[in-house]
Amino acid sequence: MNCKEKVYCGVDVSKLHLDVLYKGRPDRFDNTIKGVESMMARIGKVHYVLESTGGYERMAAWKLMDAGADVSIVNPSRVRHYALSMGQLAKTDPIDAGVIGDFAAAAHPKRSEKPTKEQRLLCALVDRRQQLNEMRTAETSRLETAADPSFLKLVKKHLNWIEKELKMLEKKIAETINTNAPMKEKNQRIQRIKGLGKICSATLLAHIPEIGTLSRQEIAALAGLAPYNRDSGSTCKRRHIHGGRKRLRACLYMAAVCAIQHNPVMKDFYIRLVEENHRPKKVALTAVMRKLIIAANSAVKNPDFGVVI
Repeated sequence: MNCKEKVYCGVDVSKLHLDVLYKGRPDRFDNTIKGVESMMARIGKVHYVLESTGGYERMAAWKLMDAGADVSIVNPSRVRHYALSMGQLAKTDPIDAGVIGDFAAAAHPKRSEKPTKEQRLLCALVDRRQQLNEMRTAETSRLETAADPSFLKLVKKHLNWIEKELKMLEKKIAETINTNAPMKEKNQRIQRIKGLGKICSATLLAHIPEIGTLSRQEIAALAGLAPYNRDSGSTCKRRHIHGGRKRLRACLYMAAVCAIQHNPVMKDFYIRLVEENHRPKKVALTAVMRKLIIAANSAVKNPDFGVVI
């Protein structure tokens, strides 16, 4: 079936409901397993398109995939920009569902693949570790300004609990990776690159399951590290990175800081950009981040990748 023959159905997802506009008819279903089954029975096996809405779309998307339907999970900002380009300013759930369907008919989004059980678990564990790290940072700041002894005791107690949870999570992350042979092999290849340690490697495996199957341009864009042109007429503005997966950039930033200190290749690259090419330090560090993610992708893609940088 080619793209022109496909029939798309836009689904606007909220915490409680799934709103659709199919063949001009609005419908609402509960965002539950029974609701998804009712939607499938009413509409059939068309190509369903859902926006990424912080996880509320996952159950519906996975249930549709299990039933054999084609499903695409798309970036909501792309859909909103499409609506604005078409002059659609009003925003309700049925209107949004219709816009998603129109966007899909124009853009033909790729079919999303359902992650494996191990992939979903790893992603959840890595995200939870990040949440606890943020909590630890906040509690440490409170510890520094605490004046009352009883308050200080409560904060220290919470910090001790966070430390124990972090150790437990890191152990579970390692177990999840090591019990899955393909994931374990990818992890070993990524960690051959100086600067990409076990936490950064786990984050890459969790948030880029496609790693090793993409081109250098695609992996950089997916991480939000590809510079985009901003030229018009005779004006050539400075390029900026845009979009991508936020968690990856945070992880790669710390990896780049480590790499320019302990990785000779990355250190020389960084110094050359700053001292010889007179690039701002932040721009040079972003370039190192891009080199690291491209190197990780190459290491996973190529079994004979022998250059340890």
